[in-house]
Amino acid sequence: MKFKINTDPKAVAESSGGAFMSSSGVYDATINFASIAVSKNGAESVNFNFDYNGNPVTIYGPYVTSTAGDPLEIGMNLINKLGVIAGLGDGDELDVEEETHKVGKDQKPMDFSVITNFSDLPVKVRVQEEYSINPNNDEIRKSMVIKSFFREDGASAEEIINETEVGKRLALEEEKYASNITFRDGLTPEDVDQWKKDRAANAKAGGGAAKSTPKTKAAKGGLFKG
Repeated sequence: MKFKINTDPKAVAESSGGAFMSSSGVYDATINFASIAVSKNGAESVNFNFDYNGNPVTIYGPYVTSTAGDPLEIGMNLINKLGVIAGLGDGDELDVEEETHKVGKDQKPMDFSVITNFSDLPVKVRVQEEYSINPNNDEIRKSMVIKSFFREDGASAEEIINETEVGKRLALEEEKYASNITFRDGLTPEDVDQWKKDRAANAKAGGGAAKSTPKTKAAKGGLFKG
């Protein structure tokens, strides 16, 4: 067997979540683009398309407005902090433009309402596994939820604004929260372990695994549009 050493940084990068940010943790990634989407009920979310170790990763959410159009504090705070990390100042507004990007396995061109301030932005992002029951089919579903962003050097938005020591908040989250997993709808870790085993057995038998796509469309107005 012939084996050639590869010293490319991507080849030797350490990763706790494989190639696709699929487990709870803090990841060094680049935001390819962040887009505003509107659910069928009218709620707005910001979806993120990342590059992680050369692999495209899409994480849906957070929601930033309710179905009634009211701002949602958790989502808005996350986007506000990301704006600070991106270098925006007090009173600056996010720029939103319609762009076409090729996405998915088939690289199909799709139109998006893109927050251009976040495009090609290197960040550290903490994501968390969340398991819940899909109301459409009563089956377990897994989501990756963005919990926090940090600047490439590890600075939080608060540390940037207050000009305090860089990396203290990141160290705290890595120590206390990075491996957390959320279980909703009465699910237990044992339920999820069995679900994973069933999926693996089904895939091995050739059954594959069901995949779902959020029913959203590009935003044409709303909170981020003038």
